[in-house]
Amino acid sequence: MTQFHDLLRAERRFLLTGHEHPDGDCVGAQTALSHLLQALGKEVVIHNPDPLAKAYGFLRQHTRFGHHQAAEPLPAHDVVVLLDCSQLRRVGQLGDRLRAAGKPIAVIDHHVGSDRGDGQVCYVDAKAAATGALVRRLFREFGVPLNLAAAEGVFLSLVSDTGWFRYSNADAEVFTMAAELVAAGVDASKIYDQLYRQNHPDSAALLAEALGHASLRCAGRLAIAGLDKDYMDRAGRADFDTDAVLEPLRSMVGIEVVALLKERFDGGVKVSLRARGDVDVQRIAAAFGGGGHQKAAGATLKLTLADGLRAVEQAVAAALTATGGQVS
Repeated sequence: MTQFHDLLRAERRFLLTGHEHPDGDCVGAQTALSHLLQALGKEVVIHNPDPLAKAYGFLRQHTRFGHHQAAEPLPAHDVVVLLDCSQLRRVGQLGDRLRAAGKPIAVIDHHVGSDRGDGQVCYVDAKAAATGALVRRLFREFGVPLNLAAAEGVFLSLVSDTGWFRYSNADAEVFTMAAELVAAGVDASKIYDQLYRQNHPDSAALLAEALGHASLRCAGRLAIAGLDKDYMDRAGRADFDTDAVLEPLRSMVGIEVVALLKERFDGGVKVSLRARGDVDVQRIAAAFGGGGHQKAAGATLKLTLADGLRAVEQAVAAALTATGGQVS
């Protein structure tokens, strides 16, 4: 990781980006890193493939976010830093432009295999609970104190990827960090309200409809649901986070894997996988060209929604069979 530190010290202009539809860990880590780099006297721009989601709008009070628009030139930069992903293909059309620009690429990530991505230098720990936790480590290593804006970014990363400290990755480092961030002035209840209590009036109906699409397979060990483009269009207009479907399904007795498939407007299907118990959904996602963690992973399938549902059910059934018990 020495090369990573050297790059941050040596270069002047940094472009921070992340995966398409950046989530709380991605934008939280970007927020924190942007303030670290500014404290080091660097020029920083956050330039994502998609706009900042409404739920994360509170970050704009202290941090500027930009997003890719095909007709506009890339912001001037000497280095690209990918956060919460390690491959330019995860950055959509923006990734193609960044590759063509030919600037050095650095990676900060906590997903399995991230050290084998597109980064020339990497700051990677697959055991870290969130990308934002890695950025917090960087503050210590550079001897820079956290300001409140950076602390909010790290806190957002932690709560996003630990399910507000409910998941098994909420380890001692996470709770130690959370206590430190609250002591630094982070208002946890305010952030919770911003994330989960600003929903569109249609959100309850959309959640109920999505849950209605779910079915139990593999002798009740798999809950799987598919959402078509019409549903995704309505969800988009209401700014409804369809991943809200995952936890209610995972909470049912006997469920070991949840699979949510969403039809994309540009073709193909995005699948999100969540697990309980011993099933490694990262391996399932990797078989489809995706990745993630043992209990949370995803991939994009070049299939129709119906074919995707069948393919994912078969892959999960094989994984469940390997762990023992009935699947039919």
